[in-house]
Amino acid sequence: MQFPPIFRLISKPAPMLRPLLLSSLVLLLTACQPEPTEEASIDFSTLSEADKRLPEHAAASFTLHHGLGLQTFASEPMMTNPTNLDVDERGRVWICEAQNYRRFNHDHPERTAGDRILIMEDLDQDGRADTAKVFYQGPEVNAALGIAKLGDKVYVAASPNLLVFTDADGDDVPEHLDTLFTGLSGVDHDHGVHAVVFGPDGKLYFNFGNEGKRLRLKNGELARDLHGQVVEEGKTFRQGMIFRCNPDGSELEIMGHNFRNNFEVALDPFGRMWQSDNDDDGNEGTRINYVMDYGNYGYHDEITGAAWQQARVGMDPEIPKRHWHLNDPGVVPNLLQTGSGSPTGILVYEGESLPEVFHGQMIHCEPGHNVVRSYPVTPDGSGYAARIVNLMKSEDQWFRPSDVCTAPDGSLFVSDWYDSGVGGHLMADIERGRVYRLYGSGAEKYQVTPPNLKTPDGALAALNHPNQATRHLAYRYLADTPEADNALRAALSDRSTPPRTRARAAWVLAERNDGMEQVAPLLWNSDNRELQELALRMARQYPGANHEQLLTLIEQATSTDNPALLREAALGLRYLNSEKANALFARLANRYTGNDRWYLEALGIASDRYPSERYAAWLATEPDLAQSPARDLVWRSRAPEAIDTYERYLQDAESPAEMARFFRALHFQAPEAAEPVIERAIFNENHPRRQEMVRYALASLDPDRLQNNRRLQQRVREIMPELRGSDVWLMVADNAKLKSEAPVLLDSALVSADNSFRERAAQIAYGLSGPEYYLQRYRKADATEQTRLVDLARYLQHGPIIEWLKELRTDATAPTALRQTATRSLANMWNGMAFLLAEIRADTAASDDSRYVARVLTQAWRSDIREGAISWLGEHRTGEEVDLNAIARMEGDPGRGGGVFTEYCAACHQVNGQGVRFGPKLDHIGEKLDAGGLLAAIAYPSQGIGFGYEGYAFTLADGSQLVGYIESQTEDQLTVRMMGGVSRVLEKSAIQERQPLGESLMTEGLHTIMEEQELADLLAYLQGLQAIK
Repeated sequence: MQFPPIFRLISKPAPMLRPLLLSSLVLLLTACQPEPTEEASIDFSTLSEADKRLPEHAAASFTLHHGLGLQTFASEPMMTNPTNLDVDERGRVWICEAQNYRRFNHDHPERTAGDRILIMEDLDQDGRADTAKVFYQGPEVNAALGIAKLGDKVYVAASPNLLVFTDADGDDVPEHLDTLFTGLSGVDHDHGVHAVVFGPDGKLYFNFGNEGKRLRLKNGELARDLHGQVVEEGKTFRQGMIFRCNPDGSELEIMGHNFRNNFEVALDPFGRMWQSDNDDDGNEGTRINYVMDYGNYGYHDEITGAAWQQARVGMDPEIPKRHWHLNDPGVVPNLLQTGSGSPTGILVYEGESLPEVFHGQMIHCEPGHNVVRSYPVTPDGSGYAARIVNLMKSEDQWFRPSDVCTAPDGSLFVSDWYDSGVGGHLMADIERGRVYRLYGSGAEKYQVTPPNLKTPDGALAALNHPNQATRHLAYRYLADTPEADNALRAALSDRSTPPRTRARAAWVLAERNDGMEQVAPLLWNSDNRELQELALRMARQYPGANHEQLLTLIEQATSTDNPALLREAALGLRYLNSEKANALFARLANRYTGNDRWYLEALGIASDRYPSERYAAWLATEPDLAQSPARDLVWRSRAPEAIDTYERYLQDAESPAEMARFFRALHFQAPEAAEPVIERAIFNENHPRRQEMVRYALASLDPDRLQNNRRLQQRVREIMPELRGSDVWLMVADNAKLKSEAPVLLDSALVSADNSFRERAAQIAYGLSGPEYYLQRYRKADATEQTRLVDLARYLQHGPIIEWLKELRTDATAPTALRQTATRSLANMWNGMAFLLAEIRADTAASDDSRYVARVLTQAWRSDIREGAISWLGEHRTGEEVDLNAIARMEGDPGRGGGVFTEYCAACHQVNGQGVRFGPKLDHIGEKLDAGGLLAAIAYPSQGIGFGYEGYAFTLADGSQLVGYIESQTEDQLTVRMMGGVSRVLEKSAIQERQPLGESLMTEGLHTIMEEQELADLLAYLQGLQAIK
């Protein structure tokens, strides 16, 4: 393709940044983008794969909601790889390009000058970009994930920094580059810092995913929030977080925490926050959140920081719910769980040109499912319920919507990363990228009417503008212009004015008057639920010196029947500690009637900082503690004084679930207060559900306490027989060092179908009895049990066992099946796999046995062994070199492909519950990756390592070594997931060295040892793994 001429933009010098900038460029492109009628006439499904990639065919791939139209606004070569976008008040589209994304993971050429911030403009109103100019280019914006154009400031989120460009004279050449916050982790990582958005209160909101870790001020100091709390992942705040601050970074607040990868936060005119969050890949736990201020959203254990996979009392049997610790007191519920996905940009739509179903609702990008969709919400108790409505869905699996933004005319702009895959640090293409314009009926022309920002009435009208950049200008004019007061008060007072207009006027007045004295009564006395909520929300944000107005509003709210007002009143007590605040909490607690987890968690947020004071005030009202609502409130309370009531509830629990619930609640109390309750439960002989009580109690007990208490050890010996076969049994046998349990543990390990249970039982049995007992058991066993013992030995990486397996492996008199079992066990051991590789390298004849060994070693967890085995097989391969493009064109049989999957892939991946849970679950991988993406993932897995699956080699103090990924970690322990789907808990003090591998744990080059038809069949099988529509 011949690129059009590039002209240098003539502009004044900007001396400070000139060394950092390329000269700003205008790319006068006559992009080959046909009219919508031409695109719509194409049957996308009949196109070849190459033709599907062409931008002129892009729009034909979409199914749109009724009443919507679509234009391809821009595509390559004008721009590529857009991660985020914004639209300014002039209707120009600002883009973060990310060609330098994942520099550590692929072989694409680097853009050495750095990534770019582009400004694209439609000059003739046809809905297609005519020009593009470079606002900034440099390594500072490599793989940036967020952009916001607000007045003369441009905020760019690019870990480790949140950058601020200043263009004071509006010539599209920044004079200054500053740093708002720095010190973030997540460099070149999707889980770092994300886009800034402008709130209705004039503040900035932004977030980071669970790789962000911390915020530092530009002087390097750790940032602190308004309440003096350090902004760092740890015991106070965990994982991903949401922030609010002034435009200069002052008055920083943490609005919510414990997300995984909350990509963007969206706000409505009433100050409510909405967000999406991604699950650990493959667990179908992607979610949409209504964000209650200050809430914990449950990705990791609040107390220990352990991951959701960590066993705990009463955890939900459904993984998507277990994933967010929804069984824990202190976790805000999810608005909507959306299954699998890779969620990205989100907004609240404030225009009117789209169909009415989308007015005032979230619009969200879901690249994992090639869709942009909405989640219309309705009140549900103190929270909300939501449903899914698609706006645009593409047949093209390369459609990867990364962000969505509202233009001044109310149309939507959607950036399209456009790649064969998404997530998992994957990037297959650096040459393509798209931006689409989605518009309502009759709005084909992209016409932008400049707002009137010269009068209060004009600015007030612009304050309701659908476009964020325009709203920002209107807000600043009104907030900085004293003459605007009358217009703002008139809008707020007029009940015929739309609620969102009144809300936005109220926010400006609150800032202008530095308080809520005059604003709150007008909001509170309205007949609109959302404005009444806003009165409480604003009084919380602008409390004044003595909080009197906030307390007065909360007191009035305690007698309302509106559950949303009760929720907001409770949240308003979060940072208030006084007799009046405690009394109001008690009144609000007594309004709880059960079955409203939103309100229960709001009450918890209100009490967590002052739990004893709140609990005492509530008890003083003499609630009926036998009733269900009171049980919920006690369960949620963190007051140590509540523990006696926990114990009462354990005694009269009518179901195992109720019992488990209160044992879990003890986890959130101080150990010195909780442990005596647990011990008494262990010795309880009279409870009608004694067995469940003992199991839950033992599972809740601190291992150190068990090892140092002879009375407890004796009790454990007495009750051990009734625990056998359970996870609690394994834990207690290990903690108490009960050697008498070794034979029974080994018996259970031999027959269990649960790999994790087998491993733990075998290792505990071996640790208690030693190699002599194990080998003696083998010598006395029949042939069937001998094979099982040899197979089980894969979990026992100990010298005598390794030597025994080597002898079996080379014993020509042993049955072939037994020798092969010994081979597989050795291939699971550090020294064993090295022995096997040396053995096949010495076999110049490439015997069938050596080929078998080599194929086994392709699944080894040591990368050097895997590579050695694949290299050996490649040297002895028959046939041509594999052409992946040819494979993609071949016809495959998904039925046969299922068998190929079982042979090559099921040792590490699960599909529909079958296989080994080591790598990501692949239930819906056919939606996430197209044929090229799937083949690339098979052939070159290190180019797209899923977050959380990064491999490490561990050397322990005893000299042993293991390889796997970190599944969970607490202050003292790591849980490592290893090949074979087994997890091992390591004491951090026992880890001598932890070395990141820098490459995938999956076998590299696996395609080179497969037949072409096998690859085609496997591809057909994987492509068919999609959710039922």
